Amino acid sequence: MHNRQRLMIELLATLLTVITLVLGGLMYFSNLKNTRQNLIGVELADFIYNTDYSMKFGKRIETFYGMQEDLLELRDSFDDVDELHILSVENRLLFSTEPAMLPERVYSMPAGNNMSDRNHLYCMYAVGADARILTVSKISDIQREIGGYLLKLVGIAAAGLVLVLLLIHLAWRLAPAGKKAYRVAAVVPLIWIAAFSAMTGVDAYRDYAGTSRELCEHIGESVQADIAKVEALGVAREDFYKVEDYLQRYTDLIPEVEKLSLGDDDEISYKMSTDYRRKMALDYILQAVLLLTFSILILAEYQFFVTNTGTLTEGQNGTV
Repeated sequence: MHNRQRLMIELLATLLTVITLVLGGLMYFSNLKNTRQNLIGVELADFIYNTDYSMKFGKRIETFYGMQEDLLELRDSFDDVDELHILSVENRLLFSTEPAMLPERVYSMPAGNNMSDRNHLYCMYAVGADARILTVSKISDIQREIGGYLLKLVGIAAAGLVLVLLLIHLAWRLAPAGKKAYRVAAVVPLIWIAAFSAMTGVDAYRDYAGTSRELCEHIGESVQADIAKVEALGVAREDFYKVEDYLQRYTDLIPEVEKLSLGDDDEISYKMSTDYRRKMALDYILQAVLLLTFSILILAEYQFFVTNTGTLTEGQNGTV
């Protein structure tokens, strides 16, 4: 009975480690997809803004002349987008660079969301109040990146789990038999899960902060390209006006960025959204806390089971 309790704690520690590993991988994968969606959104900003502006004058997107050709030209300008689809508010396909239909679950995805399958990443963006644009891109590079991250995470999980199992075995040998041995051994996996889940959360947040900087650089490159186009048309820099309105298209699409401003030297200044960063940090902390709570509940439930089983066995042995 005594050894069986130790074995159960070791199995629970292994299970909780695997769960933490899976959740950490999913969180990292979600970050990669959201980052890709934001980067694509930067490149779509001009198209979305210009189309939305036309629709504000009562023009329906179904009646846009040359929209099919515009979509093909837009697709060809992307390095990381394979197909584009424009959908009505009723999820009806209006224009597409690819005649093949996609599953209904993809077309019904709300604007601002993304989803993936084995081969593709699907990202949805709002175009005014009555239409959405869907991008379809390959997911192979994201899969390679998540694969590398999981290899690193598996190595950390394996090393940590071996240490935990050794400490449980040591605690079981040194502590007196019975409840005290169980309690001493049970503390070890709780500390490990708290540390491992905190590490995955910090890792994810650090990656999010890094991709936010990459996103701002991408916005800066896009703005500089637009400035070059306008100047090539003969418009002097001092004749630019409503620059704030122009920059707002990026802040409307990208929740991480609260404000953009263009300096006299054409350098972009960024103000990241404090509320959004706080929300992201809170999400990571909440996941770690929930996982630790889940671990405590499992161990507490097992303790309750062991206590009742032990009492029952002792009662039966006393009547023999």
